[in-house]
Amino acid sequence: MHEIQLRRPWNRFSGRDWQPVVVDVPDVSPRTDSSIGAGDRVSYQRGFNTPTGLSGTETICLCISEWQGKLESVRVNETLFSPESPPLVVNLAKILLGFNQIEIILNSESALEPRLTGNVVLRIQEASR
Repeated sequence: MHEIQLRRPWNRFSGRDWQPVVVDVPDVSPRTDSSIGAGDRVSYQRGFNTPTGLSGTETICLCISEWQGKLESVRVNETLFSPESPPLVVNLAKILLGFNQIEIILNSESALEPRLTGNVVLRIQEASR
């Protein structure tokens, strides 16, 4: 198994003006809009190229280890995945393009800011023989 960490640059959209802030994941950067209420929404977006050197028999998964708040949705390209409990693991093998877009939307459930608090990785597992 091989893992590729999807680190900086992620665009985080939040607050009233919904302007992007470039962050790393796990996200430890402070939010510019300090007032957080229940139902506040944060969107993380990032692009990535499909890993090269694959034979086509591998399983490729997106793994999101932890988050704070309620996971509303995960979208890769045009495919929407149903939220689950952490860690979230979704199979991407049949939907990857040359260049891919991820969007992760979180909502606050309390005065805690919704954020990605764990790693986001691509996990490549070779087919068992």
